[in-house]
Amino acid sequence: MNILTMAYKTIQVGQFEYRFRWSLFILLIILLSLGIFLGLWQMERAAEKKSIENMREQQAEQSQISLRASDRDTALMLYRDVEINGAFVAEKQFLLDNQKYKSRPGYHVFTPMRISSSRTHVLVARGWIKQGDDRRFIPSLPLSAGETTIQGRVEKVPGIGFKAGLPGESGRLWPKRLIYIELDWIAKETGLSFLPYVVYQTNDEDNGLVRDWQHKFQAKKRMTPEKHMGYALQWFSLAILVMVMYFILSFKKSGREASSGERS
Repeated sequence: MNILTMAYKTIQVGQFEYRFRWSLFILLIILLSLGIFLGLWQMERAAEKKSIENMREQQAEQSQISLRASDRDTALMLYRDVEINGAFVAEKQFLLDNQKYKSRPGYHVFTPMRISSSRTHVLVARGWIKQGDDRRFIPSLPLSAGETTIQGRVEKVPGIGFKAGLPGESGRLWPKRLIYIELDWIAKETGLSFLPYVVYQTNDEDNGLVRDWQHKFQAKKRMTPEKHMGYALQWFSLAILVMVMYFILSFKKSGREASSGERS
């Protein structure tokens, strides 16, 4: 039996007649699969967000540690409060573009810091600085010279959903504007070795920069685990609705039953 002959196959089920239609069946499979897939994906995202929240809470309860060049395990270091003894590389700084603070355009300033008694560096987010009236000119980036000690928190390298092209322009011009942070590219441009994460500086000495990192140190409130679970429920409900609509459209009152009722 080929598909065309099955397109209108009917099956008697009690007083109802089930009419199989390939077009409707294929639409059911597509929408049902989509609803289940997106529901499961939202559940995975909820579990991921909950795991991050739990990790942040657990790490926040840990005491501050001194960052060492050997601390390369991101899973152990993520969200830890750290103290860093070292020296900033003032001549090789980066400006993450399109960073607003209180609706004002500006940059997040990222500076390599060499950890004392080593050749290993960590990329430090030092704070926000206002963009000048003329984008052709880069604002002054104040920085204490020589060995210093800072406090901060370990975070993942800030990411974006879609990367189009290189993070910034190669060359000898410093500091460099970036559209996103990529440690491998930064290591190549600077010729330095980096730990696989960034540290957001938190101590009081701000060098004229704004350090308001609370939105960075919290789970994204726009999409909490509860919201993800709510979206998962909506997608599963859609899958159930699709099944219900399929059966409503596929079953109808049997014509034979109707005919026999009229004759009686």
